[in-house]
Amino acid sequence: MSYAAGKSAAKAAGEGQATETSADRALAGRIQGALRKDPVLRDATNLSVAAREGEVTLSGSVGNTAQAERAVQVARGVEGVQRVEDKLVCESKADVPATPHQSTVIDAPMDRKAETGKPCGK
Repeated sequence: MSYAAGKSAAKAAGEGQATETSADRALAGRIQGALRKDPVLRDATNLSVAAREGEVTLSGSVGNTAQAERAVQVARGVEGVQRVEDKLVCESKADVPATPHQSTVIDAPMDRKAETGKPCGK
């Protein structure tokens, strides 16, 4: 899997001028490890993790809604995570650019109505 953490991922996630600390790098590393180990995310090869003071941003692309939901769930389960912002997009299966999956902050258990395991946006 391709994971990015640190200043470049923070800037890509819109956190701009944020100063990365060793605690931020450690948290991003723990999340990356948890994502790599999850069997649902085995095919999700383009995930980025940025962490700042317990706030995590997931970005990149996944194949379907189930992977997006699982990535958020896995990140939320890592000790030290206070909030997860989901900026994941779903890969297109028809040569159409990826579309935003979700751009909201997740502070409470998810209540999604979408069917899991289907391509996003379908």
